[in-house]
Amino acid sequence: MVVDSTISKIQALFKKAASTEFAAEAEALQAKAQELMTKYQIEEAMLADRVKETQLTSRDVMIKGSYNIDKSTLLHVIAKNNYCKVIRYRGYCKVFGYEDDIDLVVAMYTALETHMISEMWVAWKSKPDSLHSIPFKKSFFAGYASKINSRLSAAKKQSIDEANQYNGNDSVSLVLVKKEQKVEDYFDANSGMTRTITRTFSSNSGYGAGQSAGGRANIGQGSVGGQSALSR
Repeated sequence: MVVDSTISKIQALFKKAASTEFAAEAEALQAKAQELMTKYQIEEAMLADRVKETQLTSRDVMIKGSYNIDKSTLLHVIAKNNYCKVIRYRGYCKVFGYEDDIDLVVAMYTALETHMISEMWVAWKSKPDSLHSIPFKKSFFAGYASKINSRLSAAKKQSIDEANQYNGNDSVSLVLVKKEQKVEDYFDANSGMTRTITRTFSSNSGYGAGQSAGGRANIGQGSVGGQSALSR
């Protein structure tokens, strides 16, 4: 399947980006991974009249290690910007959406979680000794997720606007609204609940450090076929 090939390429690019010591090379690899994600999502949206090969479903995603509640916020913001919805449970989250979108969400979450944790340790080691570690780390994760959310939201809007302009009408927006409604209906019918993930923070230093790290994370906004960034 096309999505399997795309996911494999994305995972390989993120893995190589994480292993390189050169920042420019890592950014180029991550941008290429996002290009593949963007191209796939936009092409899927444009093929609105065909019968989708994948179905609406749900999947459990394990949130490993300590602070899993706080780290799950990152999964939530990635999912909501990519046509999926999330319910958090103890130690894992359930993601609702189309199979291929869930695959893309999990691939991006895995890559950005690795970056988030790495950046958190760098920030934690440089924090003043007077700052308590638990509030700092929790607030860092909240700040990081908030920054990623704002970047993905802006990228999503830009990609939709450019796709509509490329086609000379609002066809892409109409397809995406219809898709979003189908996911909402599926979630309402199968989740048994409608609560969303929200987090508070108690360390301004940690939250600010997380925001800065989220701003440095490369979500890849390179151009693909006349469009750039994540589709909605």
